[in-house]
Amino acid sequence: MIPIIVPFWQAEGLTLKEIFMLQGIFGGSLIIFDAPAGYMADLFGRRRTLILGCIISALGFQILWMGHTFLDFAIYEVVVGLGLSLQSGSDVAILYNSLEKLKLEGRKAGFLGRRLTSQMIGEGVASLIGGFLAGYSLILPAYANAVTAWIPVFIACTLHEPAGTKLPRVSHIENIRSIGRALFGHSRLLTFAIVSFIFYGFATFCAVWAMQPYWASRGFDVSTFGYLWAANNFAVAIVSRYAHVIENHLGTVVIVVIIAILPIVGYLGMGYTVAAWGILFTLAFPICRGLNQVIFQDAINMRTPAYMRSTANSVGSLGMRALFVIFGPLIGAMLDADGPNHALKMLGAVYVVGFFVIALPLLSEHRNFRRD
Repeated sequence: MIPIIVPFWQAEGLTLKEIFMLQGIFGGSLIIFDAPAGYMADLFGRRRTLILGCIISALGFQILWMGHTFLDFAIYEVVVGLGLSLQSGSDVAILYNSLEKLKLEGRKAGFLGRRLTSQMIGEGVASLIGGFLAGYSLILPAYANAVTAWIPVFIACTLHEPAGTKLPRVSHIENIRSIGRALFGHSRLLTFAIVSFIFYGFATFCAVWAMQPYWASRGFDVSTFGYLWAANNFAVAIVSRYAHVIENHLGTVVIVVIIAILPIVGYLGMGYTVAAWGILFTLAFPICRGLNQVIFQDAINMRTPAYMRSTANSVGSLGMRALFVIFGPLIGAMLDADGPNHALKMLGAVYVVGFFVIALPLLSEHRNFRRD
């Protein structure tokens, strides 16, 4: 659904402001559910939490194809938000805990990249199918999504979770204090990595919801959106697969600078280029996403104890969604009022400032980026 969901909702009578409000509602549900869900996964088991989350998400996608009003789609966002919160971080936690049990300590970033590569290839193929179906009717991808949403339930049931990596069954308050100390009181580098992961994840997330109106403003037909989206996902897949290799070759400082500069190039390039070839600047965002979700997420998981990794990964997702809840409706209103150019230029300016406020403090800790 994602490649054509904006025109799908517009066909149901929603404005871009309302569409961004829906994403704000989705982000708000993640803010409410994400951290508790991650904590629940660390306490009761990631596999059980994943299965429950997949079931709830599948139920949410049944609401999508049946919905017609803003309220219907708001309910869909909340239900899917709960389902994804229960999944968020649990898969990465299982991955890292499994690698430790298998004593594959030095290869974690590579496996994290493979995970994201597989995810993006899956989304890319789904985008091609969704775009093809949308050429006949915008409702057909929603029908297909309602069916395929049940597949993850069966996949989650096949997973094996390593024993002995759960939070201790002590006071919840003490557990929360322990998590807070581990994530924000133990290492300045870890804190900077979490903040950077959130900030640059927000950059790519905003781009996701700005791209479809941007494509439309540049004359691309909705029937091509699936192909454009698939190209975006395949670019993420390629970059994430080799992100750790690129880091080893170029060095961490260069990678952090690249991640920080890419949103600036992407947003300002899109905003100032009125011709159709301006879509080339959208490639900045899949590259940024592929690097961000491997390099920073690996840095976070390497420095987080095994028994609280689901919570740590959920905190990163929560922070990104919180930013979208605050600023998403404003960005949507700007897109409605002035078209994509003004909003994209404003976002570019934000990330120019972010380079000095977010990236430079992280770079000051670069000597310890792989150890602390």
